[in-house]
Amino acid sequence: MSWRKGRGSRRNVVGVLKRTATNGIVFKYIKNGVEEAQRDGFNGYPGFPLDFEKSYHEDNLDIFSLRLLSIERTDSIKYYKFWEVDGITDKFDILALTQGLPTDNFEFLGLFNPDKGFRFISDLSGLTYLEIERDFIKVGDHLTYEMERNKYAYKEFAIKVFKSNRLVGYIKNIHNNIFLNVKKPLEIIVKNVEQNGMIKQVFISIEVPKH
Repeated sequence: MSWRKGRGSRRNVVGVLKRTATNGIVFKYIKNGVEEAQRDGFNGYPGFPLDFEKSYHEDNLDIFSLRLLSIERTDSIKYYKFWEVDGITDKFDILALTQGLPTDNFEFLGLFNPDKGFRFISDLSGLTYLEIERDFIKVGDHLTYEMERNKYAYKEFAIKVFKSNRLVGYIKNIHNNIFLNVKKPLEIIVKNVEQNGMIKQVFISIEVPKH
């Protein structure tokens, strides 16, 4: 689970949400991430007092599933189709695949296994600083990537994303883990672009090779 003060601010990984066979859904704060986030005003997840030694595991899924878009909304079908979770009923999986509410300061970033053919949707980070002009990135574009060392990234590796030879963003922290454990390059394709005078948000499909 990550938190940021607002759009354009750096994300901090402040907690981990796990599903275990014995204890069900377990939530625990990550001390280093919380301490970084506190500089921007973070004071904990609602209903979970800051306690670095405690593991919360009572009714956690019900609380965190409030971060899912309500199926009663008229736009929910279109929304869940966009995130490619049609037919998935497990709330824990849906939370990981959709990242939670689109307007929230919290994001739930799945630590995915690189199973052959696995695909998920994400969005690029770093666009606020790159100032990419309108229409440079288009739906259907194939993007490339390379790794760089970064002490703030998961396992200290960031994934830089390019169109042609131009840097157009970074893979989100935590999502970058899947790039470290594959034998063949992953495929990145632009799914949607939000823009006005400049490109504001780029959604991408990330897929593990089938063979």
